[in-house]
Amino acid sequence: MEIVLYRPEIAGNVGAIIRLSANTGIPLNIIEPTGIDFDSTKIKRAGLDYHDIANVTKHNNWNIFKKECVSINSLITTSKSNNKYWKNDLTKTDYIIFGSESVGLPNKILTEFKQQAITIPMDTESRSINLANAVAIISYEYLRQIETK
Repeated sequence: MEIVLYRPEIAGNVGAIIRLSANTGIPLNIIEPTGIDFDSTKIKRAGLDYHDIANVTKHNNWNIFKKECVSINSLITTSKSNNKYWKNDLTKTDYIIFGSESVGLPNKILTEFKQQAITIPMDTESRSINLANAVAIISYEYLRQIETK
């Protein structure tokens, strides 16, 4: 399984996810454009010295990434699904795609991958979970599933 961030916006989240990637061994893919300066102190502070040991790949845009990487075994994350993440065999998943912090995934991707959508349940009054937290929740469920196989 690999994590995919679709056009992330907050350097601190990306830094934290890079650190998570380094500590779990789960590769990270970032879909541009992001508007994030990867040399900024915010991203370096959040990622500490893990940038060099994390497996991070940047892709110029969604269309290139989709053509080269996305498979039927890819999942998208959205608050607009009832399919709880733990009910899926994540060990058979190639990519789990997360949307940007402010708007999530665009409708085009949500529609195209509707049957491959998963969600992290939350209070009905909440809008969303922080991106870095959502990636951590699903990443550790993946590792748990590997351990129990």
